[in-house]
Amino acid sequence: MTTDAQTPLHVSIDPLLAKLYDGVTSANGFQDFIEALVTSFDLKAVTLIVHHAETHEVKGLWLCGITPDWVERYALDYAQEDMLAQHIVASPVAHFYASNLDVANPERFPQTRFFREWLEPQGVAYAAGAIVLREGAWCTQIILQRAPAQPAFSRAEVDMLDLLMPHMQRALQMRERFAELQLGQDFLAGGLDLLAMPTIFFDEHSRAAHLNKRAKALLAENSLLRLDDGHLVASNVEASRKLNYEIASAIQASRGGAAPLNEVVLLPRPERLPLMLMVAPLRLDAGQAHGAALLFVFDPDDAPSLTADRVRKLFGLSEAEAGLAVALCAGCTLEDIARERKVSPNTVKSQLKSVFAKTGTNRQTELVSMLLASPAYFLADRTSPN
Repeated sequence: MTTDAQTPLHVSIDPLLAKLYDGVTSANGFQDFIEALVTSFDLKAVTLIVHHAETHEVKGLWLCGITPDWVERYALDYAQEDMLAQHIVASPVAHFYASNLDVANPERFPQTRFFREWLEPQGVAYAAGAIVLREGAWCTQIILQRAPAQPAFSRAEVDMLDLLMPHMQRALQMRERFAELQLGQDFLAGGLDLLAMPTIFFDEHSRAAHLNKRAKALLAENSLLRLDDGHLVASNVEASRKLNYEIASAIQASRGGAAPLNEVVLLPRPERLPLMLMVAPLRLDAGQAHGAALLFVFDPDDAPSLTADRVRKLFGLSEAEAGLAVALCAGCTLEDIARERKVSPNTVKSQLKSVFAKTGTNRQTELVSMLLASPAYFLADRTSPN
């Protein structure tokens, strides 16, 4: 690529691309990329901003060489007077434009309030910018600035900056999708940790992507199940083969295929009832391309239990009413409860009527069935050890 004689250009975009794509997953986003731009193109400052055209909400902002207060003053007081910004908005997106090359009558810049009150106090003489992406009302813009002692932008530089544009678009979109995926994974992981039974989330490759606290404890405490390169393996060969087949089938079903009923694999244990491993397809989104599955482990010898405090909070019961509900689930009769509490049977019956009213049930069997199917039964106790 040839360059203007007045502005020798010795810039390789490969290191810039490396910084750009690192920004997709980096904790500081595209900060390293814009700092590399400043160095590579001999700039004073760079602003990369993702904002809403109507509400002016900002969901992405990376700055180098300029402070947030100057950006805010620009948005609130001076944006409408920026001749370069007006040119960019009226021109095709995904192209860089320079104030000294593309704006009509650039000699008028020093006559504007924008120049005197915003550009000049910061020591800015030249700027180049672009709208990188428009997605609905969301707009991504990048602005490059140079000081009076630095050269004006050359056409060769603008052409080279345009070479970055498709990569910038791709990286920005990738980061947006990555953020959505990460949020979904964090939300899912937090939800699984609330479950009382051991639960494992499997990705499309049948690897255990997340184990809740109870699942980690289960694998640490016995040798019946283990992870081998992320894949779940059972000590019983036949059960292990069936388990992995059911996991693969559930993942396939989660992509929108025929959805089987939740499948249960029994894992034998010496002198104890077998562990029950239930595998279920997980549909994260309609038409998803990636499959996923959940595995729930039920131990008949260590089933989740109700606590009066959890029942009280979930259904708005009094302490006495919650205790009564839990006792009924444990198989106690009203007479047993009255005798234990040293109160009359009529007092217990009166409390039971109040429980019926608050839980929307009418009979003891209906109340017990509802409680054992509620989150009060399946949610883990937050005070239990990790």
